[in-house]
Amino acid sequence: MTESRRDRFLAIALVVVGLAMFTYHMVASQVALLTDYQHQDVHLGFLLTLIFLQSLRQAKTGWSRAWCLAMLAAGIAATAYVFTHINHLEEAVGFPDHVDVVVGVALVVLVIEGTRRTWGLTLPLVAIIFIAYFMFGHLLPGPLYHRQFGFDYMISYLSIGLSGIFGTFLGISAQQVFLFAVFGGLLGVIKITDFFHEAGKLAGRVFQGGPGQTAVISSSLMGMVTGAAVANAAIVGAFTIPYMKRVGYKPEIAAAIEATASTGGQIMPPVMGAAAFLMASFLGVPYATIMLAGVVPALLYYWGCILGVQFIAVTHGIFPAAEPVDWRLLLRRAPLFLGPVGLLVAMLLFYYSPSDAAFWTILVAIGLSYIGRDTRPRLGALIDCLAKGAYGGAQIGVSLAVVGLVAQTLITTGLGTKIAGLVTLLSGGNLAIALFITMLVSLILGCGVPTSAAYSLVAIVVVPSIVRMGVPALSAHFFAFYFAVISALTPPVALAALTTAAMAGADYIKTGLHSVRLAISGFLIPFLIVCNPVLLLRPDTWIWGAGALVSMLLGITALTAALYGCGLVPFTRRERIAASLCVVFELGFSLFRATGHEALAFASLSMGLALFLAVLPAQVKKKRLARAHVSARVAASVA
Repeated sequence: MTESRRDRFLAIALVVVGLAMFTYHMVASQVALLTDYQHQDVHLGFLLTLIFLQSLRQAKTGWSRAWCLAMLAAGIAATAYVFTHINHLEEAVGFPDHVDVVVGVALVVLVIEGTRRTWGLTLPLVAIIFIAYFMFGHLLPGPLYHRQFGFDYMISYLSIGLSGIFGTFLGISAQQVFLFAVFGGLLGVIKITDFFHEAGKLAGRVFQGGPGQTAVISSSLMGMVTGAAVANAAIVGAFTIPYMKRVGYKPEIAAAIEATASTGGQIMPPVMGAAAFLMASFLGVPYATIMLAGVVPALLYYWGCILGVQFIAVTHGIFPAAEPVDWRLLLRRAPLFLGPVGLLVAMLLFYYSPSDAAFWTILVAIGLSYIGRDTRPRLGALIDCLAKGAYGGAQIGVSLAVVGLVAQTLITTGLGTKIAGLVTLLSGGNLAIALFITMLVSLILGCGVPTSAAYSLVAIVVVPSIVRMGVPALSAHFFAFYFAVISALTPPVALAALTTAAMAGADYIKTGLHSVRLAISGFLIPFLIVCNPVLLLRPDTWIWGAGALVSMLLGITALTAALYGCGLVPFTRRERIAASLCVVFELGFSLFRATGHEALAFASLSMGLALFLAVLPAQVKKKRLARAHVSARVAASVA
């Protein structure tokens, strides 16, 4: 078979398998076709087939193609064995026979190799280290010692005994995450991006920065339905990054704006990505609880992004002309976005299952796209888009299967409890130190690891120690979740920044550093969540809640302004010092509130507000003078 024929055959195979996977999950969301473990096994079989078909298509050498083909055949055979022997495997947990062990080893190798081909080396190496600990931890001295486990016993609990690979993580992928991934993939064909673009122009007319503000708003709207930073950046960045560069943004700044805004898509309800569904499972609450709790933090994050773009534009003298909004196009495209998203939110709020909500949302999105003449996708394009969405869901699913290996190791060996105790020991029982350790672990694990995997590992290992220190479970999990999300921006491996830097032709490290600066609110918000329950819509009293909201809004505004050294116009040294002090006082409100000093908390809030109001009139006056000067120059040039 020639190379072109082979590539065409594999491309068709990917579409056929992806469409079959999508169809199966749509039907399974409405009809109980199989038992839970059988459903997970079919899901695993599909995702391994898709991943190794794609790897086979990308293979360049004969040896590589042979390896991918072997992995493909092994994946189909192993999952078929589990499906046909499901009753035996449930009865033989911990005591597998020889064939069971061979299949179990194959499954472990398959998910690790599939994850390596999809996400790189980081997560597979983490899994291998934990499996090695499971096998050889009895040889270690001191607190890391655990009792000896037989090889067959270990393989049973890691895979073939229907735990480890199977269980919570793969179940969430199969029952909740997959269809949402497909829904996010639909955006490439149903022309919702037109609505995002026109809606983004409105922000560009209100705030300075033009297409930079368009990028922020477009990415936030896109993030509401994709819940994925890299996919968000790839779709929206295709039209925002070139436009930002044309009006004067440096390539690394344009890339940083898009990366920062796209990363926020993972924290923007209603679809907050796989990690949010995992959080609901860990906490044992409906997903609607997580969705509602995420609203205020997400709005604060994007407020910080909008201000950052405003201050970048002021600092660099970027004054693009206001873009005209095509109101007709905006109104024509609005139902394509508002209809599915409105239905999704309503169903989740009324406690329909996420799979039910995703099923009807997908049907409504496709149906609405065929109503307008200029929005109807070609059948081939629609099928291709659904297949690509299925592959995106497979990428998430295989990473969650590997996280299941790590989680089972932590549970069976007792390592999770030991690490949690180590965090408590290192922090000396000090909550601030424990939070700092959690932040570092989240950011380090996020280096090249999917957000869902980074969050899950921290949630299993570190979060329990924070909860034992008195932090509410929801706040502790959101703390870890936010830093797992922000890791997409932090060098050395910043996946979102890497994507947009390539699109902009920018230096990757500079893009990452600009992204961290622009996303400064994202580093602050998790700590504020711990101190202020109102952020998650759980205030102690509404007086405290109102004070916390004011302090956080002023604090993020002043912090961003102080970082960039400007507000409406560039700061004087005195104004920048005042803005910095304002940040200190507004953060002081949260600190004093957390330590029970009510009088000091409101005094700190008042001092910060006074400093903010002291700077604002001078900024407004200088802005008016600057506008008058520009108008006079324009009039003189015309005369």
